[in-house]
Amino acid sequence: MSCPGAVSPKGARKLHDADVVYRYDGSFEGFLCCVFESFLWHELPFAVWTPQQETATLYPVKDIPTDPAKARRVFASLGKKLGADTEYLVSRDFLSGREDKELLLIRFLHLAFALGPGTVKRMGHPEVAPLYEMKKSLDWEVDKFQGFVRFEDHGGMLGAVIHPKNYILPLLRPHFCGRFPEEDFMIYDAVHQAVLLHQHRQTRLLELAAPLELPPPDAREQQFQALWKQFYKTLEITSRHNEKGRMTHCPKRFWGDMVELREEL
Repeated sequence: MSCPGAVSPKGARKLHDADVVYRYDGSFEGFLCCVFESFLWHELPFAVWTPQQETATLYPVKDIPTDPAKARRVFASLGKKLGADTEYLVSRDFLSGREDKELLLIRFLHLAFALGPGTVKRMGHPEVAPLYEMKKSLDWEVDKFQGFVRFEDHGGMLGAVIHPKNYILPLLRPHFCGRFPEEDFMIYDAVHQAVLLHQHRQTRLLELAAPLELPPPDAREQQFQALWKQFYKTLEITSRHNEKGRMTHCPKRFWGDMVELREEL
């Protein structure tokens, strides 16, 4: 992708804040097309929305269609002109649950194309720092859910429900597929209505049109859950109970999906 407005050479139009809202389909390819549009018109939109985020506004809304050719062109330029670190950070931060992530990423990319590949290392810069805040949030959630996901057996298929703030299923995929390569399992993200499905050694990420309701556990599964809860309670040294420490290591928002803590909510 060429970025003629990023450096603002002599005679070129300057980057400006535009009174317009970009609306795209929510996909990564669609976001890259928003980047293309922003550079094409040398503008920073007021906001970037998906159909789910749309609300009343006095600003005109510009629909950005997803064009795979434009998306490939933009993505290729990230690694070629800005380096692997920038390509990695932008791709990962797109999974953030932060509502203004698209606008933050576009602002950063205008800066990066103007200053060069070293921009990603300027962690204290006001246009760069939010990207590392998003990455920190993603990394923290991935680390927690790798330990806090609780599976139930449903006739040979292991099922789990999670409620993450960020869209972390793609980041959880290597861990659980590597840990349970021969098991059939699914992890349902109830916030983003998406499923990580691993079946017959094949893995897919599915986006659902409607919420998924897992069947209740059968009698045998309930027995195992009872044993697990008893083990959890027995393991604690009651005289050393530290509620603040427990909340630090396992925040309460995870408890609803953890069989051993669900009853304490």
